[in-house]
Amino acid sequence: MRSTFFGLETMRTSLQAQRLGLEVTAHNISNANTPGYSRQVMNLRASTPFPYPSANSFGTGQLGTGVEVIEVKRLRNQFVESQIRKESQTLGYWQNKARNVWQIEMIINEPTETGLSASFQRYWEAWQRLAGEAEDQGHRAPVAQRAAELASTFRQTRNQLLSLRNDIDETIAVQAQQINGLANELAAVNKQIARVDLLGQSPNDLLDRRDQILREMSEIANINVLEGRQQTVTVQINGTSLVDFDTVNEIEIIKPKAEGEMTKLIWSKGKGPITFNNGSMKALYEMRDVVIVDSIDSLDSMAKALIDETNALHEIGYGLNNTTGRKFFDGTDAGTIKVMDYILQDPSNIAASTKLDAPGNGENALAIADILNKPILSGNSATLNSYFDGLVAKLGVIGQESERTIANQEALVHHLNIEQTQHAAVSMDEEMANMIKYQHAYSAAARMISTIDEALETIITRMGIVGR
Repeated sequence: MRSTFFGLETMRTSLQAQRLGLEVTAHNISNANTPGYSRQVMNLRASTPFPYPSANSFGTGQLGTGVEVIEVKRLRNQFVESQIRKESQTLGYWQNKARNVWQIEMIINEPTETGLSASFQRYWEAWQRLAGEAEDQGHRAPVAQRAAELASTFRQTRNQLLSLRNDIDETIAVQAQQINGLANELAAVNKQIARVDLLGQSPNDLLDRRDQILREMSEIANINVLEGRQQTVTVQINGTSLVDFDTVNEIEIIKPKAEGEMTKLIWSKGKGPITFNNGSMKALYEMRDVVIVDSIDSLDSMAKALIDETNALHEIGYGLNNTTGRKFFDGTDAGTIKVMDYILQDPSNIAASTKLDAPGNGENALAIADILNKPILSGNSATLNSYFDGLVAKLGVIGQESERTIANQEALVHHLNIEQTQHAAVSMDEEMANMIKYQHAYSAAARMISTIDEALETIITRMGIVGR
């Protein structure tokens, strides 16, 4: 026989379930605008009926005993989440690459009046004018001035590229620190998730934080996420574990000790080198060790060719005072090129003539001017101008490819985020409907308890009074 208080217990489970539903709804509404939050839902089922089926069961049959909460779970598509992380790695790579290529293009500053091409043109024109009137002192000073300007442009451009390379090197160290910080936070979250999971509860908010950390990591490096025990994750970079449950294999940063050296990253455990195949880290390494180095090497090749070719002709020419055997440029690359002091101090030392005692002869000046149109680079297949144009064009191609790929990746990541939002985002209309639903159910359960209480009161206080 069922207890007299059987109905009270049934309604108690209903009150608890509906109250929990209201609390879940309140939590959803509170976090409607929280980045990375996943909507939570409460799953219910009917509790075990009474009595349990048996051969000697009594009564007219089983009767329900109320409701029980199975779980409060978050709604998030983990496959879509993994795709977002994967595509975010590629997006982070191209965004960082585009940003740094743009900076290189700003340094090279083409086509502008202050760029290298314009400096070459003014330098060439000064030699052309001197070739026409070699004995005119007024045409010699501009040659020295334009040459000094060209040398200064070489040095400034090279120094700015070196400065950008050092800035990128610092950024690599900073992002390595960011990875370490995220890895330590993830390890702590993993530990909390495992503790909650062992208690049979759902660590929904912790799982949301975990996914946010993984997203931030994926923009920086090519991480591989593996599911572990108790809903924890292991994070690897190229097969080496960065985070394994609550253990972190930090990235060790070795700062440069000498000029020209760059920051090195190694694993703190095992001291092995770290390579990045995607994310902003890959772009930083490529820009620091490939693109900028190639650009500097190109400038150095141009400057050296200009120095060598000009000096070779200048040394066999004659100045106004018949000076000969003197260099025009000093230095060996774009960082050291400069006009010889005796040229700047006395432009009459410019060897414009090919003959002794022939101040009006400008054949040597014309030959030096023609250096700009002479194939002296890339195995004597490229002129100074065409070689430099090739460098500018190469950077332009990288920039255009970056912009095009960024547009495609942003569209893809945006689409994936929309798809995830359809699963995980909080709908205020739906939450309002749930609030009303749980509120009415709670009120009905409370009303039912009041009704049962009145019935019990009749039994306890009124039965046996009649006939006394």
